[in-house]
Amino acid sequence: MASIAKLREKSYVAAKALLSLITYRRTNLMETDQLEELIQQCLARFYRRRIAALDKLNLKKVLRRKNPYLFRANGISNAPEMITELLTAHISSSDEGIFGDEFFEPLFKFITKSPIAAAKGIDFVIETDDAYQAISLKSGPNAFNSSQVAKQTQQFREMESSLRATLRSLRKQFIPIMGCGYGKVNSPPTSARGYYKLAGQALWEKVTGDPDFYLKLVRLMRDDPDGHRPVFKQAWDRAVNRFVILVTDENPPFPLTLPSPHRGRGSG
Repeated sequence: MASIAKLREKSYVAAKALLSLITYRRTNLMETDQLEELIQQCLARFYRRRIAALDKLNLKKVLRRKNPYLFRANGISNAPEMITELLTAHISSSDEGIFGDEFFEPLFKFITKSPIAAAKGIDFVIETDDAYQAISLKSGPNAFNSSQVAKQTQQFREMESSLRATLRSLRKQFIPIMGCGYGKVNSPPTSARGYYKLAGQALWEKVTGDPDFYLKLVRLMRDDPDGHRPVFKQAWDRAVNRFVILVTDENPPFPLTLPSPHRGRGSG
């Protein structure tokens, strides 16, 4: 009888383990499907904002932020080439912020299920049994200069100060984190930077427990970006044509001249 009871117990344990594994796999598959769908939605929003930004772009404002001497220094002396250079630099800069807003932030919220923080300069809060993790989410690791680092440090300190009594009663440690969607950084606070800095793999592994999650994000994009590129290319061509007309107009709405590359060095 004892042996039969032990056999039944082993069978029960094995069945329970198998059921747990099946449940885990189903849940994991469901979450992967949801994540892939969210990634597609994020990419669609990212491209919509890129296209809208191109269509609304004001060339005069862009030129005010550029060094005109660099065009000649780079050997650029015709309008189409100059416009292409301008748009490439502008899009490269604006894409960083758009991608952070429309891709990294929604994904982070979905993955962590964490509430958006009410404190200024802090985006998310993740609470565990013994920790209160305040997270400021950025697109990349090179977003801050020294004054911005000091400001972010101060914002974390103000949040910690406001929560000190509550966290003490709950016996939770306050952990300030700057998380970056991409990059290779995993460093503790320093004397100049009063918060942890986690980027790329280090960040995604911390919030998912999966060391390969940062690669999973790329895989789950599938071929979706390829479907958006033709529409974006049309918006790009529209912007180039629009700006070339402005630059080459006999009476442009703003002064813009490119010195002739054939002008002699000694001419006045």
